[in-house]
Amino acid sequence: MAHRPKIEGVHFYIAGAAKSGVSAAKILKKHGANVFVTEENLISKNIENELILHQIPYEYGFHSIEKIKNNCDVLVISPGISLNKEIAIICKKNKIPIVSEIEVASWFIPEKCIILGITGTNGKSTTTHYAAQLFERAGYKAISCGNIGISMSQAVFENISINLLSVELSSYQLETTYSMRPTCTVFLNLQNDHLGRYENIQEYIKAKWRLVLLTHDSGIAIIDKDVMHLAVNMGLSLPRAKIILIESSSPKKFDDKLNTPIKARREYDIRNQISFGKILPSAIYHELKKLTINELMSENELEIAYAKYDNKDTSVNIFIKLKSSTKTWEIRNPCLPGEHNMINILCASLMAMHLGIDDNIILSQWESETTEYNHLPHRLEFISNTEKTYIDKNGDEKSLILINDSKATNVESTLVALKSLNRPIHLLLGGLPKGDNYLPIGTFFRKNLVQIYPFGKAAENIQLDLKSYKNKVADSSENMLAAADLALNKAKNGDIILLSPACSSFDEFRNFEHRGNVFREWTFSCLKENKK
Repeated sequence: MAHRPKIEGVHFYIAGAAKSGVSAAKILKKHGANVFVTEENLISKNIENELILHQIPYEYGFHSIEKIKNNCDVLVISPGISLNKEIAIICKKNKIPIVSEIEVASWFIPEKCIILGITGTNGKSTTTHYAAQLFERAGYKAISCGNIGISMSQAVFENISINLLSVELSSYQLETTYSMRPTCTVFLNLQNDHLGRYENIQEYIKAKWRLVLLTHDSGIAIIDKDVMHLAVNMGLSLPRAKIILIESSSPKKFDDKLNTPIKARREYDIRNQISFGKILPSAIYHELKKLTINELMSENELEIAYAKYDNKDTSVNIFIKLKSSTKTWEIRNPCLPGEHNMINILCASLMAMHLGIDDNIILSQWESETTEYNHLPHRLEFISNTEKTYIDKNGDEKSLILINDSKATNVESTLVALKSLNRPIHLLLGGLPKGDNYLPIGTFFRKNLVQIYPFGKAAENIQLDLKSYKNKVADSSENMLAAADLALNKAKNGDIILLSPACSSFDEFRNFEHRGNVFREWTFSCLKENKK
């Protein structure tokens, strides 16, 4: 449990009346603080009713800057409010502490509750969700929260009996988090995202790197190898926790010594630097810039694991070499598709191993036939795990697989989805464009992509970017379901219809969840069994 400051009678202003802000207000009020919620925009009727129910005063449509200057002791800031906004700048000038909802929640976590913290640009929701269910299967009272599902404050407020929190953490949440001490942390990857908020990629990594430094001294920090290189070159501090490096490439330097297959198709290399209490002085970082990660570690300090994924038969071979033992696992049919998900599952598995979960439980959750894992909706969500019979507008019956990947709101995410599947694909692509170039998607016409069906405001851009694949791109549709009908008419037995739009949803839907739900409802309406 984090150190809890004295909050009785302290005046907390909560900036932002979304779910995290309201839950922070409720838990603070429960423990004796004076709270006031200030929201710059309109407040929904449901939120307003909840604030009234808990007797929490509020305002909306503006922030009362003078009230904050005169009455606020601590500002709890929404992750959606930049620290460059007026309300944050005023607090800094007036020496008013600014904390996140995550920081507030950490003050009230039960003493023996374990925290897993997961960040990264892509994959963090899946890793967080999977880890919670893995530990739940092992007997923990676990819950996933944070930037996924319910807020961390709400999880703590409602579930006093929990003993494990799997927390997804965005860079925005980490900027003002100080006290949380996760036992295990994961920094999955880093992409050029959110650069509207950060001046450059270095500022973005600094925000996320805070999670690594918060890791408990006796825990583990699992870090992407490319991220680690960047952190070292930037001179960022290292945690006292043991560091495990992950990378999306095969181990080269150590292949002969470990007898690992050099011709592996794709491997994830987990390299473990045993560094309890080892902090590198900042003065030597200039020299470290010249070194590779392998040169930073001596061979006798190295523990290694990798997952070799076969895209053709969707099997995965896991090799783990620890000081105490060597493990080789073969997963015939992983419960999640795609090589990107192997790193997500492997990170969750490494956390479970660190905390003493039996290998059999880890493996049974990994394997499709024995797993109890419930996939997150809208992320490569198979509407059914087997082929179903659908009826198109012409009355023709087709045996197909339909997949909802509505969460794919950029081209990079759609490329990941295409790499993960090995059947002929009819791709629904469109929505509100985000400025991406759609040309890279065309390379999959040489592999498993049969046809693209553009829709929405992005349709014109898609047609333009993919003009060299003219015969493979269908006529544009005004909306998603019109494009889906075209795909269903064209699909043949055994094909996949994939919604992976590579665009925002806001031209037609409230959010990506709404878009995915509409697509799911459409698939059910086309099922033969529902046409009777």
